[in-house]
Amino acid sequence: MPSPQDNILIVTAGFRDLRRIEDLYEAKNTWHFGAKATPPLETLFFRNQAQRLLVYNKQEFHLLLAYSEFANHPNIPVLSNDLWLHWLSARFCLDLPITLLNSIFFNFFICKEGQPNILKNILLEVFYNEHLVNYILVVKPPDCPSGEYDAIQAFGKTYYPKYSKVSEQRHLPAVIVILRLNIMPVINFRKALPEDNDDIVEMIDSEDPELRRKHGDFYIAEHLLNQEGSDDKDKIIIAEFEEEIADNVKGAGLMWLSDSIDIEKLATNFHLERLGNLARYTPGVKHARVHLDVLSVEQKSYKELYTKSQMDAICKTQGSKINQAGEDEAKNVLFRKYKHIYDELRKAHYYLKAHQDKLEIAFDLPPGEHSHSENRLQYLGKASNGFLLKMFQLHPLVRFEYTFYSLSAMFSAFPDHDYCVTMVPATVSTSPCQRELLRFFLPVSHRPSSSVSENMFVAHRSTLFGELRVQRFERQEIDEIRTMISSQTRKRDTYLDDEPSAGNRLDDYTQEVLGIFDDIIEEILEKPMTDFTCFTIRCGQSKKHTDCPLVGFLILCPFLIYDDLSKVLMMPRDQFSLTHNRGEIVMFRLHPFFQMWCNPILRTVALYDNYRELYYIHYYNGISLPNDLMYNMMPVEPRRMKKNLFNYKCFSPQRRVSKASRVSNMDICRSRLRLFCHNLQPTMHMGVKNSLVIVGLSHTCLAFLRTIIFAWNSQDMVNYKKYNCLPMVDVTVVVGHGVLESAYDCEFSCSYCANGRNCYVDTGNVNPFVRDVMQRMDVRHWVRFVPGTLKSINRQARLLELTDGCSLYYEKLVLFAATRFGFQDKEFKGFPMPINYIVNNHRLDRIIFYHKVRDMIESMEHYNIIVYGYHLALYECLHFLVTHGCTAQNITYVQPHVPRVMEELGNPEVDSRLDPIILEMVADLGITIHLSTNYSQFILSQDNMYIEQVEFAVHPSRKKIILDCDLFINYNCNSLSTALETVLSEAGIEMRDRKIVVNARYATNDRNIFAGGRYIVMLPQPNFQYSFTSPQEMAEKIAYELNMIKIVMQSRYSRPFMFTGILPMGYQITKFTQPKSLLIGQLPIDFSDSMTTYENGDFCRIRLNRKLIVIEIVCVTKKPKRLYFMEYFCGKHAMLLNDLRGRFQSGWISNFLDFFQQPWTELLMHDRFEDLQLKNRRLLLAMLLMNNKDANNARSSLETTQRQRLEENVIDFVRTYRKDFTHEFALPEDWGVFNL
Repeated sequence: MPSPQDNILIVTAGFRDLRRIEDLYEAKNTWHFGAKATPPLETLFFRNQAQRLLVYNKQEFHLLLAYSEFANHPNIPVLSNDLWLHWLSARFCLDLPITLLNSIFFNFFICKEGQPNILKNILLEVFYNEHLVNYILVVKPPDCPSGEYDAIQAFGKTYYPKYSKVSEQRHLPAVIVILRLNIMPVINFRKALPEDNDDIVEMIDSEDPELRRKHGDFYIAEHLLNQEGSDDKDKIIIAEFEEEIADNVKGAGLMWLSDSIDIEKLATNFHLERLGNLARYTPGVKHARVHLDVLSVEQKSYKELYTKSQMDAICKTQGSKINQAGEDEAKNVLFRKYKHIYDELRKAHYYLKAHQDKLEIAFDLPPGEHSHSENRLQYLGKASNGFLLKMFQLHPLVRFEYTFYSLSAMFSAFPDHDYCVTMVPATVSTSPCQRELLRFFLPVSHRPSSSVSENMFVAHRSTLFGELRVQRFERQEIDEIRTMISSQTRKRDTYLDDEPSAGNRLDDYTQEVLGIFDDIIEEILEKPMTDFTCFTIRCGQSKKHTDCPLVGFLILCPFLIYDDLSKVLMMPRDQFSLTHNRGEIVMFRLHPFFQMWCNPILRTVALYDNYRELYYIHYYNGISLPNDLMYNMMPVEPRRMKKNLFNYKCFSPQRRVSKASRVSNMDICRSRLRLFCHNLQPTMHMGVKNSLVIVGLSHTCLAFLRTIIFAWNSQDMVNYKKYNCLPMVDVTVVVGHGVLESAYDCEFSCSYCANGRNCYVDTGNVNPFVRDVMQRMDVRHWVRFVPGTLKSINRQARLLELTDGCSLYYEKLVLFAATRFGFQDKEFKGFPMPINYIVNNHRLDRIIFYHKVRDMIESMEHYNIIVYGYHLALYECLHFLVTHGCTAQNITYVQPHVPRVMEELGNPEVDSRLDPIILEMVADLGITIHLSTNYSQFILSQDNMYIEQVEFAVHPSRKKIILDCDLFINYNCNSLSTALETVLSEAGIEMRDRKIVVNARYATNDRNIFAGGRYIVMLPQPNFQYSFTSPQEMAEKIAYELNMIKIVMQSRYSRPFMFTGILPMGYQITKFTQPKSLLIGQLPIDFSDSMTTYENGDFCRIRLNRKLIVIEIVCVTKKPKRLYFMEYFCGKHAMLLNDLRGRFQSGWISNFLDFFQQPWTELLMHDRFEDLQLKNRRLLLAMLLMNNKDANNARSSLETTQRQRLEENVIDFVRTYRKDFTHEFALPEDWGVFNL
């Protein structure tokens, strides 16, 4: 083991290290082996697929000491990458079991002289990171210079070709094989003794010092002494190195084990059926069976939550409650349907239902016992097939990778047991040592009646000791693969080893997947030139591959839509498309016990087909073929700002469907999908260790989750190219029942809209940055969501109590539960919310709204719908009602009194100038309108179940108006619910005017509780606008204050806030406002310079402040193209926008929409345009400083020089990124190709 005093660091090389690598190549005092390239090395990272390691001194980061390259194939140009194993067996007499998975090639190494230990440290680093690799191979080419490979030969054994003479060996290739056993430090495992107490307690103190304070300094020795002569089955094992790793330190770690497992307790508290209930069951041996009463969970399928067929099915089951005896009015039947169907969608039992179940456990009986013995439960405890890991700890100086060897030693201590069980407290953050350990374990879910607070994890012996093999598919393996597909869907926390019986009917999804699989396999077998390839993964040591059990299979094809997807997703530039082959994972199934070996498996299959990257597409709508390792791949983040794609056509063939539709095309740029990538680089878990609990799922919360999950991503994509980045966050979100399920539901279909692209149910005026969280990524895998309603906050104990009795411990609490619309609960006079009262805050609200409106139209001829409020989103609701079957004569729009005041802050959700025009459009539809009419009170029915009438007061006469009401839709702005207000008040959280008081760090009066969103008020009052701001920017600022992202952050807001929606008559409105960076001494927005164009139905208004900065953009058009790209132009100077103000005043701009879609705007939307601006700013500053020193230089000459230099920078920018643009911009060198 390397001494901890070694002052070197070994890291993975990235593009930012290219300059330092070139300096190392050009240095004179170096030595190397392998093919050395000549700088410059621009294509170094694209030449071949390899893992590249750098070594540098911790004190001098700018100087490299060594650089190395490893790959799963030798660097022999004339040898196909996937044939090297045959080359070895044919040319060399190797007596080692070398396979594609257990070996790696050391192709190149360069090091500065005078560093004797670096080479060994590099070899150790590879063995530490690659647990499956047992052999490092070095190919020594023929006629290489004498002594070049002497250093590496000292660590391994050299093999020469068969039948060669000693005199010929210099002119022949050779292979150097380095064995893991000969390099790795020797570690011994033994039982702990009482005299080891001090060393053990010191190790434990590094992670859990509380144990010493609780049990004293000698609790380990006392336990070991008390254990002697007792029936205690605990084993405390310590690991020791043969050599000291520090002064008088040889200990590596400890394991506290026990084979006393209470199977009955675990089986009644956890779902262990698919793990055999941890009981030993040997075929051919006498067995006994016990039956236990347990609670099981039945979770409703995500496929049928809100569809019309599901609503009709519920209506039939609730028919007795809805259709009561005797004739009844259609209105009463309708309202009972509202109560017993749609209001049930907000309750827990609709999504998750617990029921009594009978659990049967079969296990081996001891010899001489019969299966009906009354002592069966006693024998159950003796039939345990697992052991318990009570404590695991590594020495602070030992690498976490030694967890693998320690876990192997645990199974060796219990050779007759197949499972290792460990319990992790739910209220304590896991240590780095535990996180590394749990990589090898599978989580097990609790039962509803679980009385165990800890989380349970189980590891299987085959995860560590199973020998995996990857081979190309053979015809006789079809039935085995079909059986694997036909088995029930396997999650990581479950395991099913029983084949489905012939009588079990497969679900529609499985049948469709089987049909697609049959089509692909037929194409592979019948068409030699097909693009599809299939591989099988088996585990075992049989000589014949097909004799080993099948544990997985993989189907690949070329990935041909990289350029298209890079328009909408954050992906690196495609610089070497001709040599950089990319593959697509069509289907991937793998047994849960082996899913942690994702990296070597994917590297091996990519080697066969010469792929450099592998991608997988999971579609939001339609069928997505299974991929069990989807979340072992790096998620690709959607672009944070939407670009204008101009006339770029993104149509690409959809090939992973059945024969009938395989030739169809789809617009991949507009489709809702989630993309995952594995770049075959080492996996790195990216994230922060901070534990966080969030209340609410507002737009700011969704933006916050996206921000912290992709905190590792950047514009230069350095981590994307360097690692297979896997997000890792410790976040728990408390959310209302059904809110999360509806946000990610993809089966709901509006019967009036051709697709959900513009349907109000799906869009909901959501910012595209937030909408992509639901439609182009799925945060449910990385974030724990707890459905429930907050009951109280115990600030002293840091506990959240939910109404269902659940308690959550928090270290930091963030309140993101702001709403958008609604009334205070006092308007309902102490009764539950009326069933015909609608508030559209979440997608669940809009889905219920849709179903209620549809049922009202179908069951009633005459009805009264009242829409109340003042908001641009309200007009989209009116458009939704009119276009979804409601007659305009049955709709009444009541607008409260809106005072005419100066607009101090920009708010994109209202527009006083457009409002009179929109009201005329509403009136033209035939909708009744009441202006300056304020809500007064509800008049409820006799049973207080629904609203019969609504009373309003006209301003300023205070005349009362009473309107009949069958459906009341509320768009009154209200950011804080009454229930949450009560909870916060009881917890002592400071509030003002029904808003949460926070400081400049977004912390409340409790430093462990933060808040963000619409319902905060910042004290002391800052001199910048913080309300009506971008959810993305507020999320970034709160994440920065919580130390969850590391970016340069300022307190002021600078990003535009967007509103998008549909107005009556099908007009699309998009409005952007720029928050004010200063408030004191600034004029209201009404005094800004306003420019307006209207042409061919396109209306656009732009406002400029006194500094000629665009502070508002409003676009109204009937064109279907979404105008999200206009965000790039809000907040920019008019001169940067091609002299926007001067051209408008000169009459050269007749339509701003057309103006902002001209080719020059593509430059402003490029990802690296800010880099160009920074470069220009530095240039101008340097020239200005130089000019001040030279007083004789004329100002006109300076401006000319500045303009010339700026033009040169722009030309260089276009030249560098020319392939990224849709338009073909001309460069000076292009004029030479024309004959003018």
